[in-house]
Amino acid sequence: MTTISRSSQEARAENLEIAPWRQLAGGALVLIVAALGILAPRLFSQATLASFIEKGACAELGAECRVSGPIHAHLLPLPAIDAQEVTLSLPDGRIAIRAAHATAELRALPLIAGRISVNHLDLEGARIDLLAPAGGMRLLTSANDAGAALLESIAAADRAGNRLTRVGIDRSRLVIRSVGAKAPMEVESFSAEIDLPRRGGEFFGHLKGAIGGEIAELHVSGPSLAEVARSEGSAVKVDALLGQNWLSYRGRLVKAPDLVAAGTLEASFPSLQHLFRPLRRFTWPPWLSDMDFHLAGQVFVTSRGVDFENSEFAVGRSHFAGGLSLRTTSDGRPSLSGTIATPLVEFADLSWLRPAEIALPAFDRLPDLDLRMSVRRVRFGSARLDEIAAGLILAKGRLDVTLSQGLETETGAKVHIVATPDAGEVAVKAQASCESLDVGTLLSSFSAHPVLTGTGGFNVSLEGRGGTLDALAHALSGKANLQVKKGVVSLPDADAEPLASVVSEKPLVASLAPALRRFSEANFAGAVENGIWKINEGWIGEGVSQIAVDGTV
Repeated sequence: MTTISRSSQEARAENLEIAPWRQLAGGALVLIVAALGILAPRLFSQATLASFIEKGACAELGAECRVSGPIHAHLLPLPAIDAQEVTLSLPDGRIAIRAAHATAELRALPLIAGRISVNHLDLEGARIDLLAPAGGMRLLTSANDAGAALLESIAAADRAGNRLTRVGIDRSRLVIRSVGAKAPMEVESFSAEIDLPRRGGEFFGHLKGAIGGEIAELHVSGPSLAEVARSEGSAVKVDALLGQNWLSYRGRLVKAPDLVAAGTLEASFPSLQHLFRPLRRFTWPPWLSDMDFHLAGQVFVTSRGVDFENSEFAVGRSHFAGGLSLRTTSDGRPSLSGTIATPLVEFADLSWLRPAEIALPAFDRLPDLDLRMSVRRVRFGSARLDEIAAGLILAKGRLDVTLSQGLETETGAKVHIVATPDAGEVAVKAQASCESLDVGTLLSSFSAHPVLTGTGGFNVSLEGRGGTLDALAHALSGKANLQVKKGVVSLPDADAEPLASVVSEKPLVASLAPALRRFSEANFAGAVENGIWKINEGWIGEGVSQIAVDGTV
């Protein structure tokens, strides 16, 4: 049996009598807090709220701002400020934002202490002007130092807390201005969601808009602040889309102590002409047909630059494999070097080209290049060349090209070309030689009925200058020699159509009926003046059957 004392019964009765008063007091307190949350912001004038934003919230973000429209503030359910016609800018002028509507969500505890701390910032109907940093590709050189400093500042802010953690943008317009672009890049219908790392978490960003009428998207996931300092690093994913062009990167980012990124990159660009169109310093040559480009391989980003290893490249119908390194010059231009190989390089029929319309490039505006390439076969329409090795060096406005044809055990053709800009034109020096050349195959590329066949060698030394390919061809001067052994010469009739584009002040041969004549040796030597080869010493055959030849080609 349980015994309840009289004192316990009296205490319970007293508690029952007091409980309703406690509930009423709690409810009244809630109503008072709600009323204060609703009415307190209304007690401040628009000028006070504007000063509160300009000197408090914007200063906390490190920006300068101005509010021209109405302002509304509320404390419930979360402290926030809504403002219209807001202008924000960074002191260095890199970013300027004019938003039709801006909402800043504030943290409650710092607000009670009289300090502004913006947690989320949302912009709507904004025009965002972004000035790309000057220096071009030089940013790659210092990307790790700057990136490491940026990552450290974000980590320090995350440890301190009370910072901006999310930015939302909707129905806005992004304008990116750059020194190297023909015109600013404009992104219409721009929207973005950016989450900065919190408590060692990872970065997340999703941007979407329209560029030139094409849908553009950028999705970034990672890195994680807690994992990036570990030996294995943090996972990073990047996906970019522009119309039919796309890029995908999967890798890891590690800070040890500099930032190093390693992963795989895949990219596809169906139209290179369309891709390079926005660049101010590059104009797609009208004589060059458009091509697609594909890339897949391993990519490493370090303080030195970007390295592509075990990569495969496809340009049009030609496929390349090898490694490339992207660096930067002292004046900010990209510098590309490496070694690649391909089984086949195909060019369309070049007979339709008009040399007068092909302008020679200004080498000082092009990227620096140091490339080595080996090609098993090159096709020009119906003609072909096998076993080509090429070296290309472009540095300090000087182009140096070396070509060799044939296996190492054979003696093939060799070409060396040096080109430099000269008073708005291009000065060229070229040397070419070969000890084993199929003359008939070479001439068949220019005529269906070659006038000369056989195996021989040549030696050519030329120089000239011009602004177009046609002007350069008509300005070349130098020497040219051709020796042919064991061949056949076609001796045309005087009234017949010429079998080759040969123009001579004297007939090629005199008093000979049209015939095919075999010979054991032929030699042609002369000087080149203004693009015309003047043969001043030429003969075909030996002994009494020897034929003297002179003329111009």
